[in-house]
Amino acid sequence: MSATASKSKPLVSIITPSFNQAEFLEDTLLSVLNQDYGNVEYLVVDGESTDGSAAIIEKYAERLSWWVSEPDGGQAEAINKGMQRAKGEIVAWLNSDDIYYLDAIAQAVNAINSNPDASMVYGNLDSIRRDGSRFNTIRYQPYSLDELLSFRMIGQPSVFMRRNMLKRSGFLDLNYDYLLDHHLWIRLAQQGNLVHIDRTWAAARHHSGAKNRAMAAGFGQEAFQILDWAKKDNTLSPAFSRKSFRYQGGASRLEARYLLEAGQSQSALRAYLKAFFLSPIELLRHWRRFLLALLSAMGLSWLRPEPYESQRPILVTGMHRSGTSWVGRMLNLSQRTAYISEPLNVLHRRGVLDLEVKHWYQYVHNVRPAEFTQAFRRMLKLRYKLGKEMLSLRSDRDLLRMMRDAFVFLRGRIARQRPLLKDPFALFSVPWFLDELGCEVVIVVRHPAAAVSSLKRLGWKFDFKDLLAQDKLMEDWLTPFRNEIEASINEESSLVEQGALLWRMLYHTAHQLKERYPAVRLVRHEDLSRQPLLEFEQLYLDLELPFSKHARRGIERATEATNPEEVSLRSIYATKLDSLANLFNWKKRLTDEEIRRIREITSDVAELYYAEEEWN
Repeated sequence: MSATASKSKPLVSIITPSFNQAEFLEDTLLSVLNQDYGNVEYLVVDGESTDGSAAIIEKYAERLSWWVSEPDGGQAEAINKGMQRAKGEIVAWLNSDDIYYLDAIAQAVNAINSNPDASMVYGNLDSIRRDGSRFNTIRYQPYSLDELLSFRMIGQPSVFMRRNMLKRSGFLDLNYDYLLDHHLWIRLAQQGNLVHIDRTWAAARHHSGAKNRAMAAGFGQEAFQILDWAKKDNTLSPAFSRKSFRYQGGASRLEARYLLEAGQSQSALRAYLKAFFLSPIELLRHWRRFLLALLSAMGLSWLRPEPYESQRPILVTGMHRSGTSWVGRMLNLSQRTAYISEPLNVLHRRGVLDLEVKHWYQYVHNVRPAEFTQAFRRMLKLRYKLGKEMLSLRSDRDLLRMMRDAFVFLRGRIARQRPLLKDPFALFSVPWFLDELGCEVVIVVRHPAAAVSSLKRLGWKFDFKDLLAQDKLMEDWLTPFRNEIEASINEESSLVEQGALLWRMLYHTAHQLKERYPAVRLVRHEDLSRQPLLEFEQLYLDLELPFSKHARRGIERATEATNPEEVSLRSIYATKLDSLANLFNWKKRLTDEEIRRIREITSDVAELYYAEEEWN
């Protein structure tokens, strides 16, 4: 290659640090490997992931310049490891949940070539959700060193650096975990110009496990750590002494932003007020976030959910009396969901779903008439049918329900909340909810003796004719059980035997659903009851819901030992219980013979979920 060609098309080194983000890693790798710029070396540094990341990297090993999977001291050390091996004139790093757009590297090279005094160039940055859908574009401005010290942030995926100036800056400082990139930008600004190109080069993925959600407080701490460093730096200390209030105000504003995004509204409000007293202009530029922090601290955080959260509807299903109401209500404590109860219940309210449901466990599938899809889509858009509901009112209680549901729908639309459908009668229809409506699905499994004992306590029998009347349901899911269903009807089985057979059919189906659709989440009622905070926090994380202090307190109150051991028969959908004591109520409600019979009927399916000792 000639000297002229080398200058116009220099080698670009891209480093990807990776640790346990297999879900996104392949998208990241392909976004680099498929660039339309040909002179790229790609280095991947994996921290000995345990989630299959190494296998994904190995799949593309022949197209990588170098990769390793071994223990390291964290993100900064992994990136430095790659930077020290990099040979390119231009260097960048792309985290394992972010992506480049097709011509990002080519445009960055052109910008570097056109600005010989630039230490780094940066473009704009898209914000995308877990599923890759875009919800925002951050359009940066040309920033000076002074503005960086005021914590004007530049999204790291959009940055490309000159390697010689990067080496003089000293790579990443291992003393930082959260603002390691911003600290480097400040040092690069001391080496040369920062050049902004008004084009979008990359996308940063926002999800519940991302660093800006998981460790919000760390960003504020490191912002002030950077200021302590700047105060002692020979070249920065004169500016710091003149503008210390402004810089500290910027650090407080940054701290407040991340606390707010993590749902810590009161701490965020205190940080915003501190920013105002230090540097009013820093706060006035971000008055909308301050207002949101104020409203959130007043308990009105539902007015505007964080925009990067998933908007996919959530379906919580299982068997009736399996705890779906409890799980749904605990998830609704996120204040980011609009709670909709049992649209597939035969007795559902027409204001919620303007559609007749003829059978218990109504089977909704892909050959259903279009009005099913249309009615559910209207419901998921939170369009309440007030006129239809008013025509069906029969009592004062119905009027109160109408007012409650209308408010839930109105608030949900204003706040752009995610519909959260709690409906045990939707279990057989899970494929339709996944494929047609794009729902996230949670199936609640409860010990067969516990579920049946609850039915016995309430005296709820089940008419299996509702299942036999649905030919498609019998064909798709229940053919192996036809003889048992018919025998149960003809022989007039006891309530306990009916409940056990229903449990067996439903959770046989649930097991098949999990095998066909790995994204379906199966949660055991017993695990949630034993460790509610730990288990619900993980479920919140999986569903991209903020596990805020409000949610934590609500779950603690709903499950603490001072709550009743049994719900009142006058309030059978109450969710405040001593969750540990409730685990064993079935032993008091059932006779030894009933337990033996339930176990006999359900054994082949129950062993998929429960060990031998969980019957004792």
